[in-house]
Amino acid sequence: MKVPKIVHGKYLYGIFDSRPNRFIARCAVPEVGIVEAFMPNPGRLNELLIMGSKLLLEKANASVQRKTEYTVCGVYKDDYLIGLNTLRTNDIAEFVLKRRLIPDLKHVRLLRREVPHNRSRFDFGVLVNGKNTFLEVKSVTLSGNKIAMFPDAVTERGTRHLNELQEYSIRTDVETIVLFIVQGQDIDYFMPDFHTDLNFAQTMLEVRANVKFVPVHVQWNSDLSLSSSTKMLNIPWDYVEMMSKDRGAYILTFDIDRDGWVNVGALGEVFFQRGSYMYVGSAMNGLSARISRHLKRRKNKRWHIDYLLNIARNIVGIPIVAAANIESSVAKLLSDSYVPYAKGFGASDSFMDTHLFLTDHDATKSAKFQNILMSLRLRNPFQKF
Repeated sequence: MKVPKIVHGKYLYGIFDSRPNRFIARCAVPEVGIVEAFMPNPGRLNELLIMGSKLLLEKANASVQRKTEYTVCGVYKDDYLIGLNTLRTNDIAEFVLKRRLIPDLKHVRLLRREVPHNRSRFDFGVLVNGKNTFLEVKSVTLSGNKIAMFPDAVTERGTRHLNELQEYSIRTDVETIVLFIVQGQDIDYFMPDFHTDLNFAQTMLEVRANVKFVPVHVQWNSDLSLSSSTKMLNIPWDYVEMMSKDRGAYILTFDIDRDGWVNVGALGEVFFQRGSYMYVGSAMNGLSARISRHLKRRKNKRWHIDYLLNIARNIVGIPIVAAANIESSVAKLLSDSYVPYAKGFGASDSFMDTHLFLTDHDATKSAKFQNILMSLRLRNPFQKF
């Protein structure tokens, strides 16, 4: 991908290479080479940080002593800029609140930032109808198919915030607020990500009578300033309630280090070649427990996959919450992109020949897999499977 050297001023473009840890992104900067940039966003960002993605970088002030010379400001998805610096999310919130750009929050008056309360620190202390209350801000970058979801990684802190906001609201009879700052292209709906953090989604449902949830879409101008154009997003609560249950399908990804024969129960001896694999299963009652079981080394062998996981490593479970059994449909999607392997494997009650697939190494980091996963997870609430 050809990229210009400089955007303007202290901003540069880079090409994403890898993410050694949550707070570092390795990227290539034209005429500079490979650099390590500070990533001020603890989210997984798997669907955005694809190798070859274009990043917007900010060069640090030369007078400031720091380990990394650059900071990741944003990433371009289909040439659309999505800001990644969560340290500036409160600046965005203050911008839209002070300019009364959110219809549902025009009556809110900002008092001060970073207000401690019990074990937490909320982003803003605000005045609503003459009464003090709290406003918490969340940054949302996960989006697709007109839907935005939060969080993209388990957030125990976020769940605790919801519970504490509800407690304060009940005790003081003043509504507390959570403002979701949403970025992405062509978005109409916001939902909690019940695939990633079911507990957070269920807590949102439990506290919504006392906590006001306000998702607002923001975007950037070509000069990297924040646009005054905002959009309120709908939360389809009935759909969220239907989906926020521990059931659905899952994809297991794992590696096998060497060629070999494995006794797979009723299938008998099956030859497995060295490589990376994906397996599709389902659990319409206890999805999280089923995935946890697969990750355990010691267990009774019940399914075909139990025999194979004995020799596997780097096992990762990816849940896809669903109200109906979509296991075979997920397997069909994977079969269109990866190599079906071991006829009959995990497919005794499926229209597919197998639910096991040979893949490329690190296939989950590819745009191809992320697009498949987003098509399964970010489903329009009014769209049939």
